Amino acid sequence: MTSTSVLSDRYARDLRAPLFSQLGKRIGQRWRRLITLLLFDIFALLISWQVTASFGEPFYLLNDNKDSLLAIATIIAFQVSLLASQELYQAGDKRRDYINIAKTLTIAHLLLLSVVFFFQDSRNILHQSLILSGVLSVTLVCSFRYSIDIAIDNLREQGFLRYPIYLISKLEDKNSAIKLLDSDRRYDFAGWVDITTINERDSVLQDIYRSKVSDVLIYSWEGITSQPLFYIKLKNAGVNIHVLPTALQVVEQKIKLRFLGSIPTFELSSYLTIGGDFLIKRCFDFIFAIAFILLLIPAYLLIALLIAIDSSGSIFYKQNRMGLHGKTFQIWKFRTMKTDADRSQKSVEFSHQWKDGALFQTKNDPRITRIGKFLRRYSLDELPQLFNVVRGEMSLVGPRPVPNSDVEKFADRHFIRYQVLPGMTGLWQVSRSNTDDYEIDKVVNLDVKYMENWSLGLDIQILLKTIAVVLGRKGAY
Repeated sequence: MTSTSVLSDRYARDLRAPLFSQLGKRIGQRWRRLITLLLFDIFALLISWQVTASFGEPFYLLNDNKDSLLAIATIIAFQVSLLASQELYQAGDKRRDYINIAKTLTIAHLLLLSVVFFFQDSRNILHQSLILSGVLSVTLVCSFRYSIDIAIDNLREQGFLRYPIYLISKLEDKNSAIKLLDSDRRYDFAGWVDITTINERDSVLQDIYRSKVSDVLIYSWEGITSQPLFYIKLKNAGVNIHVLPTALQVVEQKIKLRFLGSIPTFELSSYLTIGGDFLIKRCFDFIFAIAFILLLIPAYLLIALLIAIDSSGSIFYKQNRMGLHGKTFQIWKFRTMKTDADRSQKSVEFSHQWKDGALFQTKNDPRITRIGKFLRRYSLDELPQLFNVVRGEMSLVGPRPVPNSDVEKFADRHFIRYQVLPGMTGLWQVSRSNTDDYEIDKVVNLDVKYMENWSLGLDIQILLKTIAVVLGRKGAY
């Protein structure tokens, strides 16, 4: 299967767009639920403090009313943060865990009592006020949430506030699955495909995108080819996946047990803020890439001069590489080889032994120039890719883009790495133990691990470890 057939379809979405386009309705529904729950909790907590004050126990941290209001706002924010830390704003049964809500708010008030005890200057906060407000907080928050649940159930009975869901199953399972969805009342049946008739995975994805569903129920996960790639594409589209326990065979992710009616399913959740995640990552990349470029201007000029002195030819080397969703871009490097390097690659590749047909790289390559060996040893030839990062074609951290000649040797499952922006460095670059560890399956497994566990902190860790690897001269030639 070619890279084009695997990755190019008119419904493939750029990771930069989902918050504003593809995710629109799906993420909007979840955000509305989250914001509504948050506002009701804040309202309940505010009432509890106001009622406490009306009983003759005014809540004053200081003599100034403005400072008192600021203190109340800070405490409410603290209470809400504790509730969020216990995942009590998650969808499903989490938000109905009234025992955990009561425990969390009680702990919050015990911590406030500790503050009063240790800071004698805060005597104007009476212990009785905190006890009364604590009881009211638990009572009102639980009552408000219970009322919301009753209201939502009533609305869903009338057909409102339901999530569209797409079914993938065998024909004989279709009717039982639809009955299951009807009994749950959270979902509206929005489409179905017979797993036994699926020839092209992308055609199913296109149908799911067109349906604008928020969830997919899979009865026959084993019938889907290239399961990790199918899963990542749905996840990047903001779709939650529900899988029957007997069908789940793949995917490294924290799995939640959820009930559809009376049947337990495994839920593989999409990221709540995919577009927001990309925005954070993109801002980080842009700011640091610009900063690095400005700092490295003297190094750029010196390297360019050394390349010009060492051999004839251009200073930079440009090559087409596959990027996000199979889109081609030109990657920039400092030239480290002779000008006829591309033409002589076949003869060099033939004269060496390879464990894997992809990811061509070799030690003692005769095409490399003298200054090129030094640049490669310390990965200085990669520095011009900072301009690719500024242009939005690459990220500082992500799966490394490989030459298109190597991509042609990829199996279908390997294209999962092109669901995110390629990076200047990645988890594979800082994890491999030796320079011969180029088996593509190992590379892709690390790429998927990075995609599943992405955070800004992880990017920073990989960047710092990359510096250590480069200075230690490991894995580069």
